Amino acid sequence: MNKNHFTSFLLLCLVLVACGSPAGSPQDGDEKRPASNESSEQESYVLTLSHGYPTSSFMHTFMEWFDEEVQERSDGRLSLEIYSNGQLMPPDQEVPAILQGQIDMTHTTSPVLASFDSLWNVYELPFIFDYDPQDPAVFLENRMEFNNSDEGGGKIREVMEERGLKVLSLSFIDMFGSVYTTDSNNLVTGPNSAAGLRLRSPGGLIGPETVSAMGASSVTIAGAEVITALQQGIVDGLLTTPIYAHDAKLPVKSFSLVPLFNSVTPLVISQEKFESLPEDLQEVLVKTGQELEGYAMEMVLERTKTAYRTLENDGVEIYYPTKEEIEEWKDATMSAKSVFENEVERGTELLKTLQE
Repeated sequence: MNKNHFTSFLLLCLVLVACGSPAGSPQDGDEKRPASNESSEQESYVLTLSHGYPTSSFMHTFMEWFDEEVQERSDGRLSLEIYSNGQLMPPDQEVPAILQGQIDMTHTTSPVLASFDSLWNVYELPFIFDYDPQDPAVFLENRMEFNNSDEGGGKIREVMEERGLKVLSLSFIDMFGSVYTTDSNNLVTGPNSAAGLRLRSPGGLIGPETVSAMGASSVTIAGAEVITALQQGIVDGLLTTPIYAHDAKLPVKSFSLVPLFNSVTPLVISQEKFESLPEDLQEVLVKTGQELEGYAMEMVLERTKTAYRTLENDGVEIYYPTKEEIEEWKDATMSAKSVFENEVERGTELLKTLQE
């Protein structure tokens, strides 16, 4: 076979081989490459979460529970890298850091989020959920009902998504906040009996107004200085919560079981980061976030009952108001709701939902 015939024969073979391959079939080196959906199902993701609280607190242990659940439900494809104690940044910088892509998630508080959007001040309002002084579960159940309603917690979640944040959970780490005093002689039995007292309040838009409505003076004190201020008589008491009062061993001698504020501790993720995850992992985060609320309620209810018993055994006098006194409290603190309604966009809508 001469050179020209050999060249023609070679070209013919190449044409036949090419025609024998179906359109779109993988070439050498491509047949082991997985499809894009297969790749996403096998890829693992680690989400960076920051919070400002110690590892012994519910703020941290709840996130450990969340991480374990997420890993199990995703077969190890999704996990959290948790930074506690403000290792990465102070709590008030966490939301800006999420929006800037520096971290993915935070377990924060409604007062901190209120500086980002004033709608969160709804949880600082007094007497917004029905409660029974003798049964802490009643309050927790009513708060969860609001959180899970479309026009309550659903509206807050909707507003946050518009601003780039996905709220995975509206959980909480404590019972409602009440008025505590350092002297049993200052036991507050009703709003009139608080007149003249100097009380450390949570601050913000609503707290000082609630204290003022009671006839007391609101004092701003940094958290690290609270115990010293109580011991030295700089203030006569404060608005705080039972688990915190118990765990921090606050030098208090009395408190009244009235729901003067109701902070929650939302679990928040970047909306952009959330949407970048495969759909099945998005579902894992949402489902686990919902179940975190139920888990938190069980833990908080148990710890609250323990805190009440321990405080009483330590000589702290607890006042359980009557139905008539509760109505007096509601009337006396009504101005706090007026401030919320006048100062907060969509505030009227949320108050209407609470009334319904």
